[in-house]
Amino acid sequence: MPQTEGVPGEANPRIFFTAPWEPVVVRRGDALGLRALADQFADAIAPQLSNRIRDGRWVTILAWCLARSHDVFHASGGRSAPTRAQQRERYAWLRPLELLWVARTIAIAEDWKQRSLAGQRRVRPWYQDDGQRANRFGMSVDQFHAYRQTGMYGGYRLAFRTWPGMTVHGDGWTPGPETIRLAKWLDDKLGGARPGWPLHSPRSAKRMRGEEHRWWSREWPTFDQRGRNADKNTLPRPKSDFSVLPEGDLLKPLVFGSDLFGRLRTRVAREVAKASAVDHIAVCNHLGRVFADDGTVKLLPRFSRLADAGMAAMDLIADAMRGKTDVSLSDVAKRANAKATCKELFSAAQAWRQGPGMQLRHEETAHRFASTIPSARPIDCLGALLQHHEVDGGGLRWFVLRNGKVESRSPQGVGSSRYRFRLWSLCRLAAQCGVLQSMPLALRADVEGEEDETLTDDANE
Repeated sequence: MPQTEGVPGEANPRIFFTAPWEPVVVRRGDALGLRALADQFADAIAPQLSNRIRDGRWVTILAWCLARSHDVFHASGGRSAPTRAQQRERYAWLRPLELLWVARTIAIAEDWKQRSLAGQRRVRPWYQDDGQRANRFGMSVDQFHAYRQTGMYGGYRLAFRTWPGMTVHGDGWTPGPETIRLAKWLDDKLGGARPGWPLHSPRSAKRMRGEEHRWWSREWPTFDQRGRNADKNTLPRPKSDFSVLPEGDLLKPLVFGSDLFGRLRTRVAREVAKASAVDHIAVCNHLGRVFADDGTVKLLPRFSRLADAGMAAMDLIADAMRGKTDVSLSDVAKRANAKATCKELFSAAQAWRQGPGMQLRHEETAHRFASTIPSARPIDCLGALLQHHEVDGGGLRWFVLRNGKVESRSPQGVGSSRYRFRLWSLCRLAAQCGVLQSMPLALRADVEGEEDETLTDDANE
């Protein structure tokens, strides 16, 4: 920094970087600005779910974590968590258990990379390379705090707040009878690997407030012990595993029970299986017909077609940009598949605009996008798409149009994801609970099953 005239250099202000700079991560998804409307469709066919609730075993694990940490929270002097400050104190005892389960999976499963493990990029070196010496599982202070949203319980808390019997009055923190039942089941399967019981004195927990991660590392030294059938009975399941869980009979009444939403989830899952569809749009078409009496679901096929066509055009541009910082729009428009892609996008936009409308929240986002596409002529279609993406898209911009050139604005090589409606999560849980005999073929390779895992890991980097 230059010196100020008449002031000694030692008196000048200076900037020192005393800690590694942590870049702010912005989601790359929602390229067309349709996420809020897509979520409304998802609420209609898969209520009280999210794309992150996709492994019934994590429900069991987090039930165990919630029940175990609740005892320690009480021992440390906590009682309830009605305020945000008290909820932070409550979560401080839960977070280390989530991360120890990530470490346990890395320790036991050779294919741990194929399982949903939020925070694995920090936990893996903490466990395998650092001898578990680094503070906060190798995370920075900001990463450790952000884990409340990006971690496993952050992804599954909706289930603990809304599924029957999971937490008292749906507060998301106080274990209800179903959570306790699952926790006892897993405690039995852990055998010699479980923490000692009863827990140590309340005095030790009170002394370690603010150092909860150190307390749990000390009190659960056997977290990485295998035991009998540890993989099958205790670990998160590989994302390609759709078999029935051993605790499926405990989970089934929670996800597919006799309550209103449980019955709806059951019916939708079974209809997806009955559709014999070969791809996602065929599944949506089937659901649109079967649930035609529901005004929202009836629009699902047209919306899915419009969103998929738009994302196909975005991928066309991204493919043309591969390895380049900019490319001429006219060159993109000349690509072999540009005519077919733009023809489908224009046709899908017309179908959306001409079809019967409904008074849906966020419906204007689809109207705006559909009205943007002027024709099937590639250079006009793609130019309008780029303008819409820059002005109305959500999250990080992939690229922008400047003076006839498409310029990159985000890291290349990052896969895109289609707008989806939690069907992968719903049907995988249905297969794990025995509601379906297997995962429907049309959804097995659906990108929905990967999307939030990448976002979660990135947020911890």
